[in-house]
Amino acid sequence: MLAERIHLESVAKARQAIEALGSSNTEIMATRAIHINVMLRGVPGDVARIIKGLYNDVGAEAAISNSAYRGEEGVTTDMIVMGTLYHHREVKRVVGTLQPPAEWLGAIEDILKAAPETAGFVAG
Repeated sequence: MLAERIHLESVAKARQAIEALGSSNTEIMATRAIHINVMLRGVPGDVARIIKGLYNDVGAEAAISNSAYRGEEGVTTDMIVMGTLYHHREVKRVVGTLQPPAEWLGAIEDILKAAPETAGFVAG
């Protein structure tokens, strides 16, 4: 058995590589191959803990300040949400039923739509 590292720079490239193997269900697998980190700034601590929990629940990660994590009163934090396109879509699916929609969710969605890795990909 040989092993080599490959870089899949877009959903389209990931889909091509997966299809070349003769595999099916390529869209879902391709979204799991593309990782995008998003910086959110000035997030209230209680909201940051919710976002972190949502990303952890879908198998992704979010970094927040220790003071926000501890739940200190009146804290705001910058945070980095880290996940594949699949993770981001799962969080959107889980949170998408909230009324009114969460502002942070729209901000992340805008970044994902503009990312060069998603060119030609229609998020579901």
